[in-house]
Amino acid sequence: MHSTCAIVIPVYNEERAIADTVKRLQLVCQRLPRYRFEIICINDGSSDRTGEILEGLSGITVLTHDVNRGYGAALRTGLDYCRQDWVFIADADGTYPLEELVRLLESAEAGADMVVGARQGRSTMGHPLRRFARWLLRKMVHGLTRVMVPDLNSGMRVFRRSLYTEFRHLLPMGFSFTTTLTVASLYAGYRVRYIPVRYDHRIGRSNIKPVKDFFGFVMLIVRLASYFEPLRFFLPASLVVFALGVLRAIRDVIAVNQFGAVSVILFLTAFQIFAFGVIADVIVRRFQIVPTAPQRPAARESTSTMNTTLSAQSHPILPARPLEARRQRRARH
Repeated sequence: MHSTCAIVIPVYNEERAIADTVKRLQLVCQRLPRYRFEIICINDGSSDRTGEILEGLSGITVLTHDVNRGYGAALRTGLDYCRQDWVFIADADGTYPLEELVRLLESAEAGADMVVGARQGRSTMGHPLRRFARWLLRKMVHGLTRVMVPDLNSGMRVFRRSLYTEFRHLLPMGFSFTTTLTVASLYAGYRVRYIPVRYDHRIGRSNIKPVKDFFGFVMLIVRLASYFEPLRFFLPASLVVFALGVLRAIRDVIAVNQFGAVSVILFLTAFQIFAFGVIADVIVRRFQIVPTAPQRPAARESTSTMNTTLSAQSHPILPARPLEARRQRRARH
């Protein structure tokens, strides 16, 4: 029986690269005859010739947004459309080695729920603000999941479509789609593996805006921390403000021999931040359905075997049915 895999490619103004990307993907698919592939390209409101080029390509499914809705929105459209067991996503700009799909699927078959292509090379450096934001986000994710992730927002990965179904309500419309999916999967206990891949310079102009995306990363940090582990975010913030209040109070005592209004405000602010953290943590624990570790195929088989064994052992000591009990008594008499 063939396994199924959907290849979902969000496309926005990639007239120079999309035809080559599709051709490379089709060649890779031919190298994996045990899989049934469907290549799904989402034209996310492109204003150049991308839509025209996509319509002229054969062997693919094209979904179109009338206006540009964002990277995450394009992925959601493709993932809502497909029904395959596995999903492979990648960018259309020629930066990722699409031929690595073979290695990603092999690693997934070995027992992973998600396999990510961890980008290597000078092209991964990017703007200093983006590097700092990625470093900060990696540290935050390490605090949440106890896993040091080499590449949080890689756009090339293979994963079970069931992961998308489980975490769809969390996934945003923008560039943080892949980051959120990674954090949610790690936090839920799914098996995520990383394979180093080469990352090249893109074809055409980048859509990244360093300053805007930096603040977007900061908001993502706050949102993820608040959703999964509120106290791990609010408690350090409260301690920092409290420490500032202590320093200000010491300064006030030395300078004017009394506590000033600023130190009192800092103490109250620290208490309020801590209280917000406690309340948020209670809400998360009360209303959030925290996903548990997934049931593996092997575990399900062993559980089934265990249940069968227990039933076979316990059946002889079950009480006899009334009719059988009367027949047994008659036989003894």
